[in-house]
Amino acid sequence: MKYRYFESTGRKRKAPTPRMMEYLGHVIDLPTDNNRGKDTGKAPDEVIGEKMRVTRGRIGLLRHDFARFYNKEEVLELCEEVMKETA
Repeated sequence: MKYRYFESTGRKRKAPTPRMMEYLGHVIDLPTDNNRGKDTGKAPDEVIGEKMRVTRGRIGLLRHDFARFYNKEEVLELCEEVMKETA
């Protein structure tokens, strides 16, 4: 099992899988409004699932894994890494 050191918290945690990083990239890139134009603050699971070619339930599992394995500071650190890769 691979571990990754997070500078923000000073902890070693389980490294995210490439699929988790892909999910995070889609969460960052997709708009947060729903079909009625109301901003809900998060991208719909169906839209992310279509982009990744998985079911809505699998997207829910990925979101749950992020909440279970990482705290807010660590997720922000991972987001910075994804943003650097896309730039």
